[in-house]
Amino acid sequence: MATFTIILATAGRPTVKHTLASIAPQLEPGDELFIVRDDSGDAGDTPRNETMHRAAGTHLLFIDDDDVYVRDALARIRRFADEHPGRIGLFKMKHVVGTTHWRDREVYYGNVSTQIFCVPNVPGKLGRWHRTERPNRDEPYIGDYVFLKETIELQGEPIFVDEVTVLVRPERNPLKRWFVRARYRAALGQRLRALRA
Repeated sequence: MATFTIILATAGRPTVKHTLASIAPQLEPGDELFIVRDDSGDAGDTPRNETMHRAAGTHLLFIDDDDVYVRDALARIRRFADEHPGRIGLFKMKHVVGTTHWRDREVYYGNVSTQIFCVPNVPGKLGRWHRTERPNRDEPYIGDYVFLKETIELQGEPIFVDEVTVLVRPERNPLKRWFVRARYRAALGQRLRALRA
């Protein structure tokens, strides 16, 4: 049976208690959870790189300190890992505004994110979390995309799994949730108007 090493890089945000509450009841014997304080300023790249080599699980999972696993998420991921032991799995995640990652069954920048990865823990066949230059762009590719691309080169193409396993920045207060969605819709409308002009 697949076992998980879950790496949680945290800047100490209060939301980490919700993240931990979503993980703890889903752990099985043989699973491990690394909670790593992240003061690096690189969005968790440094603690992930420093922790992966200590992982004993057959598969690596990563989550941020403001996200939560849905009920039975680890059971779903474990089922995938048992059925496809040598394959990378990319699960879906859902934002508070209703959008999901991935949208297309293709790995490209903006379509993948840290929380959706289930990666076989194969020493020597794991990428590194780091930023790298983007052709013709001022902003670099960020760590999660670079890690995934490098790991795919070493382990092969991923399987896209059409199941939501993570909620991104879930807002428990319905009024705040409504406000976040309204702000998102307003910004989206503004972008569409700018494109039409």
